[in-house]
Amino acid sequence: MARSDRELLIGLNLIPQLTPKRIRRLFARFESFRAIWEASSPKLAEVFASHVIGESIASGRDETAIDEELAKAEDRGAQIVTLVDPEYPALLREIEDPPLVLYVRGELLIEPAKAIAVVGTRRSTRYASLVAARLASQLAMKGITVVSGLAAGTDAAAHQGVLDVGGHTVAVMGCGADRVYPARNKVIYDGIVKTGAVISEYPLGMRPAKWTFPQRNRIISGLTRGVVVVQAPERSGALITARLALEQGRDVFAVPGNVTNRTSAGTNRLIRDGAKLVMTVDDILDEYPDLLRLKELGKTDDDGERTKLGEQEQRVYDLISLEPVHVDDIIGRADLSPTVASHVLLLLQLEELIEEVEGGRYIRKP
Repeated sequence: MARSDRELLIGLNLIPQLTPKRIRRLFARFESFRAIWEASSPKLAEVFASHVIGESIASGRDETAIDEELAKAEDRGAQIVTLVDPEYPALLREIEDPPLVLYVRGELLIEPAKAIAVVGTRRSTRYASLVAARLASQLAMKGITVVSGLAAGTDAAAHQGVLDVGGHTVAVMGCGADRVYPARNKVIYDGIVKTGAVISEYPLGMRPAKWTFPQRNRIISGLTRGVVVVQAPERSGALITARLALEQGRDVFAVPGNVTNRTSAGTNRLIRDGAKLVMTVDDILDEYPDLLRLKELGKTDDDGERTKLGEQEQRVYDLISLEPVHVDDIIGRADLSPTVASHVLLLLQLEELIEEVEGGRYIRKP
């Protein structure tokens, strides 16, 4: 049975030796996916000047594995989107080494003009986590898809910020899309699958490795118009994402941090080297004239009505009136944890809907 280009791409993606750089070299040498699939070991060896690589790629082609992977995807509720499929993200298709295949759990709905990455260190400070959640929430409330890597720390905070307001977020995994990594982020993972998308270029079931995370970072930046680095030390995967973004012609933004804190050394250096400093979501939108109209979303309109609040934000807002309400009463009546309540109150303040008064009390802004 003759295989379609789609099936051949799935098969090629299953060959471990085919790294993005090697795939790019094969694309430059052969005229079609079928030509790559059918090329002899000596011809493949010529491309890489290595008989070992040529033989490993030739022996890795397995038509049975293609059928098994398709069956596995159906069984695990994953969609497979290949480079030749119309659903493949347009921006990602433009990068130098786009993934052959994307495994998707959830729904991958990304408008090319409305996607921003929010990334940072796994060892984020409370300040960085709050800022990441705040920026991600505000972007989501303005209809922008937030892309990140579901890592602990900054990434998790960004995804959670989007989920809190019912927005759309995409998690790019450094393992198979059917694996939850790290395990502590399972609740976030499940939430993203329900309302956004978890994606990966790696075959289903694949475990994470040290090299998979730097490699997947090109997808995080490639899916978006710009990358916001919230917090990063001098050596950080987030800085790799920023570098890849620049190579792909994307914009790089950075949140300033404490100059005495080593976890902010990388972001502060990005700003020194030309990244745009970000303090509010408007600092991001200002770079895109076509998105400036979004600046008003989430704020009060002429009728005094709010454009959109997430379920938790609405619940908290409804508890606050022109009479001061103590934070402990808000936590109890809204049935939220102190951490979540703190984030929601911060978001409502940034949207200029409420303000804090003396003694940990909050009132609505008239």
